[in-house]
Amino acid sequence: MTANEFLAGIENYEKFDPSNGTVEGKTYVVVPTTTETDKDSDVVINGHITLAHNTTLIFAGGKISGTGTLTGDNTRLIAPITQIFGEDITVDGIWEMDRAYPQWFGARNDISNNEFWHLRVACEAAKSTKENPLAPAAEKDNIEKARDAALKNLKAWKVDSSDAINKAMKLKHAGEVFLPKGNYAICKTLKVPYGIVLRGELGDYTNNTITRWITDENNKLKKDITQLPDGDYPLGGDTPPDNLTSYYKLGTIIRPLNTNYPLTVDSDGTPITSFDNNFAVVINPNIHPNEYHNEAWEHQFPPAFTTIRDIHFTNFWTETPSMRGIYAIGGIKIENVTWSQFVQAVATPDDMYCDGKTIINCGFNSSVDCIFKDFVFETSVEESEEIIKRFAQDQKEYYAFDLNGLGDNLYFHRNHMNMNEIAGGLKLSKSNGAQISCNIINDNIAFYDCKGISFSANHCEDGIQVKISNSQIDFSGNYFHKGPKPTFLIRDNNARGSVNVQSSTITLQNNSLVFLDHEDESSKLYIGNISPYDIQTDGYLSLSIQNTYRYRTPRNAAGSMHGCGLAILKEIWTIGEPEPELIPFTEFNDLSYLLSGSSLIKPNFHIVHNHVVNNTQFFRASAMANNNIVWFLEKGAYHYRMQTIWDKKRLIGSSTLTLGDFNLGEIGSNPNMGKPQGLLLNIGANSYDGPSDGNGNQVVIRLMRARANGNTAYHSIEIPVCGTRFLYDNGLSVCGFKWKQETSIAPLTVNTMIQSIHFVGDNVVCKGTACPTVGEWTVGDIVYNTGSASTNAMWIYTANGWQAR
Repeated sequence: MTANEFLAGIENYEKFDPSNGTVEGKTYVVVPTTTETDKDSDVVINGHITLAHNTTLIFAGGKISGTGTLTGDNTRLIAPITQIFGEDITVDGIWEMDRAYPQWFGARNDISNNEFWHLRVACEAAKSTKENPLAPAAEKDNIEKARDAALKNLKAWKVDSSDAINKAMKLKHAGEVFLPKGNYAICKTLKVPYGIVLRGELGDYTNNTITRWITDENNKLKKDITQLPDGDYPLGGDTPPDNLTSYYKLGTIIRPLNTNYPLTVDSDGTPITSFDNNFAVVINPNIHPNEYHNEAWEHQFPPAFTTIRDIHFTNFWTETPSMRGIYAIGGIKIENVTWSQFVQAVATPDDMYCDGKTIINCGFNSSVDCIFKDFVFETSVEESEEIIKRFAQDQKEYYAFDLNGLGDNLYFHRNHMNMNEIAGGLKLSKSNGAQISCNIINDNIAFYDCKGISFSANHCEDGIQVKISNSQIDFSGNYFHKGPKPTFLIRDNNARGSVNVQSSTITLQNNSLVFLDHEDESSKLYIGNISPYDIQTDGYLSLSIQNTYRYRTPRNAAGSMHGCGLAILKEIWTIGEPEPELIPFTEFNDLSYLLSGSSLIKPNFHIVHNHVVNNTQFFRASAMANNNIVWFLEKGAYHYRMQTIWDKKRLIGSSTLTLGDFNLGEIGSNPNMGKPQGLLLNIGANSYDGPSDGNGNQVVIRLMRARANGNTAYHSIEIPVCGTRFLYDNGLSVCGFKWKQETSIAPLTVNTMIQSIHFVGDNVVCKGTACPTVGEWTVGDIVYNTGSASTNAMWIYTANGWQAR
């Protein structure tokens, strides 16, 4: 029989009277009782009532209250979404319902800002002021009285819904507890038992506008905010909400409210709130301690049945600082959940084995100064002229998603993190199998002691760094903004002093490391601060690189690919020293134009590769001042020269090409750009002399620059070109490769007679018209003679130098 069928015949059911007992299988209706004064009253239970097996309770306007206990025995419950149990009644036993509602226990979803800020405003108003000075003891007593009065008001107003939500979850045991849309305040941690689905309603959480990125007449992306017309709201419907600025209320919102106010901090400087370890939610905690349960969690090694979904957690960080989101003990599924102004979204314990962690379609946003240390902040409350100030400290480092502990089958998909001042976005520790895909992660990422990790199709902005230690990870198809640090830091502190140890196995395949040009000093990604290196490592690794390049692009611009090679920085550790010596990995960097496409770096920085350069003939190029690159140096005339280098160690290259003098820093002819012009270098699609079996613009371009007025301010730069047609000089760098000061712009003396190169291990097999005369060659190198000046077939490099054969 359905709930509607029950309600249709409600007048035929016996009224529930706890003093008369219940009969197995019978249906009872709970209605208000009428007192002698004709006022409705609750059904009161002050003792312990156990309902008969398989009974049904239908609530039709009535409520059960009192200080007793009502125990169900496979009891079916049918009720509207309103309060049906008093605050002091205990409901336990086995109950059956489609879903449970916190409103049954008095939860409110209409909390206003006035109620939310009541405690803080009352305490602040009780403090000593210039107009009403108080002695310290009197001020303390005044604040305590105000606090006690405010807490009584909050209780009377039923602001706190945490007890009601926890009771609804206990009543349901397993299955869905539903929070209808609206604002809920919680003053203590929600403890979600194993098997519960805590679910809200999705909302837009924004105004009735749509934000899009569109392309303007200059092929630049710009933000377009469009007001939606009536009947075109994101959630449907022809009638706009009464208050468009409160459009977010269409969803379920949970707001932590700290009742430990005025704020105190622990010995570490962490604010002490009314929440367990500052977590809003704990999943699968040990809420029923006995000999059948583990000390730490209620259900050991649980499958991922426990779920939280479709809820927006928002925190006023000035009211409840250092607020953390969910602490999950065991298998979980978290879907369509967002956190605003928290210091952490989800954390899991480091010392528990657990499979099946799933986090999908979630969002995390932490405001600036949400984490702060020795920081005074100001917040307006109620009246704009009323400014509240206080100190708060938190010296801990948080990752938004801190997923620790042994376990398999971790799935982290389509999540969005906007971090600002948080220490990191995502951390995995001890995971034995995870897929991390299609996320936007705008702060640091860390992997410690992980295996079987797939990190693919993720978008990482704001110059984040990926830290890796003792892990096996496949990075594929990801987008990284370059920042002040190398994008990848791969090291193993435990391997120090060892030789040829392979601690991490890393694959970089089809990734884009993007250098954002046009960034001025106001940007956190200011081009003058961008690291010239992409990877930093101590060499205890096996690193496979396949088609992973550095790309240059202006901010918010769509267009051509400008691919260049990677640059690697070596860490050389000395026992007893706290920090390593950092030196360029020249063996890789000098051949990055080839190795970024395909190479393998083994322990102790040994490179395994096999590449062929078919044509080392002279490159053509041209240059011009250009609107698409902003100049950051002094305005004036600059002189440029260019040289192509195929093997810097062996000094195989071309003669020098003079590009000319260029007036840089002038405002261009396009008035819409309005910025000083930099230099565009065009090395062209068919810019070399020779046959069509060239190398696709893969070479090291060495540029030399000086001021044209007497050729002063000498600089040089070497760019590993990987197929791009254009290079852009902003004065400070080219594609993130920085200019180096020189004493002159004299070109390198190179071997121009080499026509092709085959790299075989540590050696080369070349074709050339003469024997090389300069460079550092390796024993076993061979140059086959293609010229007519001598009759020998080849030259072989031996311990005694070149030998003709």
